[in-house]
Amino acid sequence: MNKRTKLFMISVLAVASLLTITSCNKTNASATIKVGYTPLKTAASTRNVVATGKYALYTKPGTVKGAKRVASKSQMKKFASYTRADTDYYELIGRNHAYKGSTYYFRAYGYKVTYTGSVYYRVVTMNGKYRGYVYGGKKVGSFAGGVKKATTTQAAAIPANFKDYVGVIIPGSVWNYPPYTQYKTKRLGKVNWTIPSLAKFKVTKAVKRTREQDTYYYLKSQKSSVPSGWVSSRYVISYSEVESNEGITHN
Repeated sequence: MNKRTKLFMISVLAVASLLTITSCNKTNASATIKVGYTPLKTAASTRNVVATGKYALYTKPGTVKGAKRVASKSQMKKFASYTRADTDYYELIGRNHAYKGSTYYFRAYGYKVTYTGSVYYRVVTMNGKYRGYVYGGKKVGSFAGGVKKATTTQAAAIPANFKDYVGVIIPGSVWNYPPYTQYKTKRLGKVNWTIPSLAKFKVTKAVKRTREQDTYYYLKSQKSSVPSGWVSSRYVISYSEVESNEGITHN
């Protein structure tokens, strides 16, 4: 092997080695976190999001080594979809199909950023069953990629006959939020269990859940011992009816 051939081979090997190092660095960069976990600090209700079905949910940002899938892309697509037929089913049956409804909105509460500039949001479903990281675009605070902003409720009118006092019939429950339109929904009480059947309230607000299209009223309790909160319109009647129909059960 002459000197010229040796020099050529050395040059080729050097270039190949450089390309390999560059390739490895790119791979490592895409899988490495640049900005560690950071909580989102904007108002909680502004961080309600819905899956787009374009990306899966992982235990870590999806490009990071060791990331495990929590919900597949197809599963996220189920969470994302809610059709008129789904609304009709809920109205008829009183419950949603599996993986459907307000329970499968998400709350975004933190993020990580990779060296490629990809933002991965830490999210949890409103019912708390699914939690993980989903790709969210390239700008912190702007939801894209696997999630988009969600409006979980719409304004609704308070009926004229509810301008005076109202009551709640069995088995009505009082909630801190219209169920699963916000994270950490909980029941505050239930009529004839923890709330007297003759409890008196004032309707101060009304909303309609965007997906289910059912109405909830915010009832202001007239006694400190009875919780105020949101009640399904199905169980709210005028107080004069409560007094004349004490113990009525809604079917």
